[in-house]
Amino acid sequence: MSDTGPRSVKTTKTSLELVRAIRDSDGATLSDLAGQLELAKSTVHNHLHTLVEEGFLVREGDTYHVGLQFLPFGKHARDRNPRYVTARRRVYALAEKTGNEADFIVEENGRAYSLEYAIGESSRRGLSESGPFRAGNRFYMHNCASGKAMLASMPESRVREIIERWGLPATTDRTVTDETALFDELEAIRSRGYAINNEELIEGYRSIGAAVTSPDGEVVGAFSIGGPTYRMAVDESTSEEIGHLLRDEIEALEAELF
Repeated sequence: MSDTGPRSVKTTKTSLELVRAIRDSDGATLSDLAGQLELAKSTVHNHLHTLVEEGFLVREGDTYHVGLQFLPFGKHARDRNPRYVTARRRVYALAEKTGNEADFIVEENGRAYSLEYAIGESSRRGLSESGPFRAGNRFYMHNCASGKAMLASMPESRVREIIERWGLPATTDRTVTDETALFDELEAIRSRGYAINNEELIEGYRSIGAAVTSPDGEVVGAFSIGGPTYRMAVDESTSEEIGHLLRDEIEALEAELF
């Protein structure tokens, strides 16, 4: 019997790979892209020409950059859910209350996406507005505090679906890569009400996160507070303090949303 299910379109995937490569490199030439993706220059040229023509890329000399045509799509994706708009406003208050970095992250297709990111005034010195959780960044669920908090609020069947699709890849030597260990940690998160990321995503970075849920148990997203290890402790006292702050903010948000 022939497979009649949907299949990936190779040309579309190639165009998307080129866009990602250009974004990640902060601009790239045709030769750079052909070498990086192991494609013929003629193939790369055709894709680039089409993307420039449609406004999704711009060419500056021999270098291609991501175009502004993506902006309305990103804005639409971030604003299409009114709950997200309401939640994002609270990120700045959390950053100022703690003096650390704060973010609001949601799950889509089994991955975590940062929708809003802010730095507390007392922590701005020496930091940029493009930290690890800046808006638009994508992460695995199992190695960041917000991701783990959301996993802990999901049915086990959904968690297993996410693991089956994306695995449990290590990004540092502290990342949990064993399925049994992850489920044990998710149980601990449910018990205390918040998740801890102790250099599991990025070396030298810690965070504490808690999930936002609807009355029927739907996971809306998660907030987290984090920062460099020299400024962000995850001892029991500090974790409890930040965990309570997150829960208070989330309870106020849930009351406003539902």
